[in-house]
Amino acid sequence: MRIAQLLLSAVLLLGVCSCREKETIADDLVIPGLGGTEEIANELDQWLYENFTQPYNIEVVYRWDAAQMYSNISDTRLVPVMYDLVQPMMAVIRDVWFDPFVQASGNKDFLCRLAPKKVVLVGSPEYQSGSIKLGEAEGGRKILLMNVNNFDPEDEAQVKSFLHVILHEFGHIMHQTVMFDKTFQDISAGFYDSTGWKNYDKGKPNDNQPESYQLGFTRNYAMNNKDDDFVEVFSMVLVYGKTWFDQVVCASAQNSTITDAYGALTQKLSMVESYMQDTWGIAMFDDEMGNKGLETYVQEAIATVLATPPTE
Repeated sequence: MRIAQLLLSAVLLLGVCSCREKETIADDLVIPGLGGTEEIANELDQWLYENFTQPYNIEVVYRWDAAQMYSNISDTRLVPVMYDLVQPMMAVIRDVWFDPFVQASGNKDFLCRLAPKKVVLVGSPEYQSGSIKLGEAEGGRKILLMNVNNFDPEDEAQVKSFLHVILHEFGHIMHQTVMFDKTFQDISAGFYDSTGWKNYDKGKPNDNQPESYQLGFTRNYAMNNKDDDFVEVFSMVLVYGKTWFDQVVCASAQNSTITDAYGALTQKLSMVESYMQDTWGIAMFDDEMGNKGLETYVQEAIATVLATPPTE
């Protein structure tokens, strides 16, 4: 009886296996996220084409594509961007990033040459090792912008935060194309700390006396390395303004008992200003003749966007 039961089980198992071998996937089954599918262009696609692809040869990716969205393989879980937030977000990018550079440089050539050929939007931020990643530039080819689902074009702090991320990453693209003066790294030599920078400025988001200012940096992340230090000076001054840099950062740095933080900050900004003028032909600040510099164009753009958030 025991042998008969075993033989019957074996026959049933073989029958199940043979049935599975004949199973096929339906021809009309669509598995999202695998790529290879063609989407019908909609009104948003047309708007993106007219504002980014046609004038700057930039592709804006907002439909979910895991290969484009993840910056690395990890256990991070990202979410797609909300459709209704794509155009308001990209309109702000156009108005506070692209337009000021066109105005300051006098034409679109600068952006056409340096702007990444792909802007990828992700709904959520990326959490890694206790930190939050909001953006990443990949060798000048692509900029990944995260946390778009939390974007509010009427929120000044959010507009400036997103612009800061964008200009930080764009700053990397610039110096990866033409490197800044290598002596920049000597200004704060000995204070860079690729892991310890996280220990500074904790719990002081509204404090005008953070440790980073006292050490000659615009914020703690600038202490990561010379490249991040350079692009932080560039991006923070453009987003928050020269007045903020003078009256908040440098004023605090003058009280430092650790190092000549004020001298370090002013020297760094001078080198960023020279780099932009000598390398790219773009003036960072207004001149004595009243000609506007990039900082003024950015500040005016931010004020305009916050007064009337763009939608088209």
